[in-house]
Amino acid sequence: MPTPAPTATRLEIQITGIRKHVAKCITEIDGSECGVCSAVWDTPMQTNNWMREHAADTGHELFEKRTEEPVGVFSRPVEARSR
Repeated sequence: MPTPAPTATRLEIQITGIRKHVAKCITEIDGSECGVCSAVWDTPMQTNNWMREHAADTGHELFEKRTEEPVGVFSRPVEARSR
């Protein structure tokens, strides 16, 4: 019995959870970074509001904003092209 030809596949990436948004104040004060971090939120709007409030309260102006999202990689068969 002949062995079947292997099926062509490609790796796909799929978001598997909710994005997380966080900000950190990196304003330098007397040679060191402020370092205060926001809470972690599901939307960027809350992170932006936190940065505005921290800036208004402290006069700090430099922030690092991060977004993380959990992802998975899986193998998917490649579809044959029709001509």
